[in-house]
Amino acid sequence: MIEVNQRIEVPASTQAVWEVLSDPHAVVECVKGASLGERHEDGSYDAGLLVSFGPAKVTFRAQFNLELDPPAMTGKVSSRGKDKQGGTKIKADMTFAVTERPEPPGSVIIIDAKTEVSGRMAMIVEGGAKMVVEHMTKDFSKRLTARLNGTPITD
Repeated sequence: MIEVNQRIEVPASTQAVWEVLSDPHAVVECVKGASLGERHEDGSYDAGLLVSFGPAKVTFRAQFNLELDPPAMTGKVSSRGKDKQGGTKIKADMTFAVTERPEPPGSVIIIDAKTEVSGRMAMIVEGGAKMVVEHMTKDFSKRLTARLNGTPITD
């Protein structure tokens, strides 16, 4: 089990941050290596994510559900998927909340997630998870800030 507890400070209003986080298309633009596929009748989406674990790169294909509570500015994402070769399965559940920074201006995104990885690459994924999550969080924060500021998102 991989547990992630992150706090991201963003120099933008809670409403502006919420508008991005509640739109899967906008979120995908802020996650390097992510892609968004078709939306299904049940409201779930197909998605993909290319993740680097040192020299190893793994492409995951998943289906996720997004539940939003706009008045509370909270959400839950549940996803199930596997790597492109099908030998590694992943199950992830994440909650997020957008709140005002204690010292305005700005917002805080609080993320709590639990991920289970099984199969062929589980040891590699679990072993490098902390470093990868920290890197992805920093990159997400940079890309989200650029989007909110109306500047181009660069790699």
